[in-house]
Amino acid sequence: MRFTSLRRLSKRSRRAIIYSTVCLTCLFLFLRIRAKRSQSASEKYALLLDQGHENDVVVDMKFSTCHGLFGYFPFCRKSITNPDSAWIRVPKDIYLGRRWSRQVFLDYRLEDKDKILELGSSTINEVHVAMEKEKEKVDDDLSWDTIGYGITVERGRYDPEKSITGVNFLFGRMATDPRPGWTVIEKPLEVDLQKEDNLGLLETPDEDLTTDHHIYDDECYMSVQRRNAVSQEDSVKSTASYQTELSFKEDGKFKILQVADAHLVAGYGRCRDPWPTVSNEEACLADVRTMNFITSVLGIEKPDLIVMTGDQVFGSESKDVETAMFKLVKPFVDRKIPYAVMMGNHDSEGNLSRKQIYQLLQSLPYSVSEAGPGYVSGYGNYVLTVTSSEQGDKNGLIMYFLDSHSYSRSKVPGYDFLKDDQKVFVQNSYTKNSVNLVPVGKITTDRTSDGRPLSMAFFHIPLPEYREFKTPDNADRPISGSYKEGCTAPMYNSHMYDVFKGIGVSVVSVGHDHCNDYCMKYNDINLCYGGAVGEGGYAGYGGTSRRLRIFEIDDKNNTIRTWKRLQTKPDESFDEEVLFDGAKL
Repeated sequence: MRFTSLRRLSKRSRRAIIYSTVCLTCLFLFLRIRAKRSQSASEKYALLLDQGHENDVVVDMKFSTCHGLFGYFPFCRKSITNPDSAWIRVPKDIYLGRRWSRQVFLDYRLEDKDKILELGSSTINEVHVAMEKEKEKVDDDLSWDTIGYGITVERGRYDPEKSITGVNFLFGRMATDPRPGWTVIEKPLEVDLQKEDNLGLLETPDEDLTTDHHIYDDECYMSVQRRNAVSQEDSVKSTASYQTELSFKEDGKFKILQVADAHLVAGYGRCRDPWPTVSNEEACLADVRTMNFITSVLGIEKPDLIVMTGDQVFGSESKDVETAMFKLVKPFVDRKIPYAVMMGNHDSEGNLSRKQIYQLLQSLPYSVSEAGPGYVSGYGNYVLTVTSSEQGDKNGLIMYFLDSHSYSRSKVPGYDFLKDDQKVFVQNSYTKNSVNLVPVGKITTDRTSDGRPLSMAFFHIPLPEYREFKTPDNADRPISGSYKEGCTAPMYNSHMYDVFKGIGVSVVSVGHDHCNDYCMKYNDINLCYGGAVGEGGYAGYGGTSRRLRIFEIDDKNNTIRTWKRLQTKPDESFDEEVLFDGAKL
């Protein structure tokens, strides 16, 4: 009856009904996909950070396949994600979303070790990718079991040194896991997305690497945790414990290495605008070059603190932010160097939000990064202090770290600006952490005579003052370094500079504009760029070699010095200058 009535409608009416149905279906799909994207990161990350009780041990593993459309509307067993279930799902598709109709996840089951010992149950004590000659051993040995995708597991009695307590997946041949007790299995899963052309690329000498925009590396590697085998000494350090450890050395020096715009991905990454220019005959592995440069400067400078001023991860091109972050912090963890992280505009464009990235950072060794108070706009608003070398009960240096946000959501186009509540946060933090305070608004030009410490500020997007190269009298402001590209500061000026000036900040340093590395004396504050370190980010503008900026603070002489190092000549420093000298005030 209904179909008969539909046929009686005019062609225009039938077209309108069909058109409306299609539009409503597309709108429904769009809203569902958007909702999934906004929720999936928090749902996934909660599982990664909370992998059971400290007494739990892995007793079983299996792969599960979910069918859907481009990763959306998956049809799979939802009981695995139930927090009351003993099964936990590693929330990473081993295909990295490259299969349009299905996703594959690993599920593992936990049991309390006391219950295992009581019942005499077996645990999983070893996991590896079985090669052809090893598969025969699996068939003959009942303790080994194949679970798919080349993964074999060995079961046995509970052993605190061997029994596995957690599982994760990382991607790319540079995959590494800096967390105590975690080990990345050397061979990748047998997933049919491996590229034979990538074989041996890591053995290629760095100076021979050239540009190839078609090299991608997305092999899936398993990382396993043996929590009970970790010594107390190697346990994860908390932010609170590290704040007390930041102190000037006996000679009064404290050195900071600023790492700006690393633009790492999960994999090798592709080079953008390498300099000097290279041919297209071989591969240019961006992240290999970036990490080699950072590692070489770590050996030369031996900094006391690493400050990462945003765009650590090229979020839109990195399918797994966790892999990229692990890769970046690994050399810092190996050298036991504390590191502080701020967000750029690209970090949260991947599969993790800003909040989740800080959850990750606060779980890592030697991280002094903080998400900051919830009542302040953004994530990553916090303060670190460095204890004076001469007065151990006082602060010799205060550093303000801020979230400069991303793109503007107001009527003013362009990049976002620092908010009023962040200004209040900075002022209150100064009041809380400084000594022998002078009320804000009555600050004298002598920043050391009243006993207040040296202070610096770090964030990603520059202040609008960075592009004011002329004084009100049309005189040139003092500037050193390269100014190659236009300053992409916010169009709206929220006047954070005035707050910094009021509390006596001596140096502000940012990232964001890759080809600028200048320091400009703007009245009482030095406005500096770190220069970009990442080969995966843009450069150009006539050729720009990647670089790193170093600050050396001397609390005995009240000075702040700076210099830079180039990727092409890391052994040579350049543009060395004194930014602040308390003796000359």
